[in-house]
Amino acid sequence: MKLPRFLIPLALITGAQADWPQFQGPNRTGVSEETGLTRSFPKDGPRILWETKLQQGFGGCAVVEGEVFIVDRVMQEKDMLLCLDARSGKEKWRYESPSEGEPSFPGSRSVPTVDGDSVYFIGSFGRVHCVDRATRKARWTVKMSDRYADATTPKWGYAQCALVVGDIIFVTPFGSKTGVAGWDRKTGEEVWRSGPIGDSHASPTVLEIGGDPHVVLVSKEGSTGYTTSYNPKDGSILWQTSDYYNRIPIPIVTRISDELIFVTGGYDCGSKMLSLRKTPDGYKASEKWAIKKGTQIHPPFVIDKHLYFLANENSNHRVAAKRKTGGLSCWDLNGQEVWRTGDDPFMGRGGCLYADGMLIIQDGEKGTLRLIEPSPKGFKLLAEANVFGSDLTSKKDLKFWSPMALSNGRLYMRGQNRLLCISLKK
Repeated sequence: MKLPRFLIPLALITGAQADWPQFQGPNRTGVSEETGLTRSFPKDGPRILWETKLQQGFGGCAVVEGEVFIVDRVMQEKDMLLCLDARSGKEKWRYESPSEGEPSFPGSRSVPTVDGDSVYFIGSFGRVHCVDRATRKARWTVKMSDRYADATTPKWGYAQCALVVGDIIFVTPFGSKTGVAGWDRKTGEEVWRSGPIGDSHASPTVLEIGGDPHVVLVSKEGSTGYTTSYNPKDGSILWQTSDYYNRIPIPIVTRISDELIFVTGGYDCGSKMLSLRKTPDGYKASEKWAIKKGTQIHPPFVIDKHLYFLANENSNHRVAAKRKTGGLSCWDLNGQEVWRTGDDPFMGRGGCLYADGMLIIQDGEKGTLRLIEPSPKGFKLLAEANVFGSDLTSKKDLKFWSPMALSNGRLYMRGQNRLLCISLKK
């Protein structure tokens, strides 16, 4: 099997340091290898290179070879893949797909995946697209409910970001018979299918464990949670555990080491560190420790043997006393909280990246951009700027929850119907 692009060392991929080809970047971890980024802002904030208006939504960017790809949506009407010029923000072309209805929290969901000359994206109601970058037309498009009669749209629509591993695109019908499936990325034809696992709003991710690719997905069925690892070649289950349950799974799984993975979420379901052990009969997963806090939307980061995440969720963002339990938090790998910012600053359920020794965080409530130096010694704010010009005195959550992208020193931040391109170069 061809090694997935995001398991190949970045230095071996031409232009990889400048590209952000999919959800959470080159390795689907939210970590960038870029250096030479600024650690401070002028008094009036960082330079905004351009701004583009969008429809309402949550879809983030992929950036490849000077082109920005983003999924947008006209309510009740159609999904759209937009291709923008990375230098100017001007639209170069678009691909449109009719889509009736509207999920709760209207608008786009996923981040496109760019693999060579193809762009893959999944619409809110489960239509999977493969768009040719040269012809700007669909090579193929398949609605999961057309192929799988039992396919079930999750509560807030399909939010998964397409995962391409070798020649397979990994899709999630979430049916009563077919939970996940592998399709040929070139033709869209089914290669394999696997049994039911309930549903999820989390995206599948590929983790290198024991030198092998494991496609891992968190899901739930009724009151049972599943963390499942698949062999991307044939869909066979490498391991599965029901140790972690979240009633609405959203964040992707985080690899700590070959022996440890971290699963987390909101809705007062907390987080767990899972231990992996390879035996002659295969992998075995079990709980190592559990904590009551979690991050509702975006995954944590492992930096110098510590975990960092925004411990913010539905239950603590409205009440001042409860907000003090959240904010950015730092944990050791034994499950002990080292420090947290609480309500100062809280930062909502915004996106986060790690690059050049900094956590780059978009405030989920107001869009404020913050640069933070991660350290177990305490919170260290390097710079902050109200880049969207939001009313910081308002208590309204603007739902700036989209994942960011970083490419060639440019940071791409979506605030519902606006996309900003901000220079982070020194």
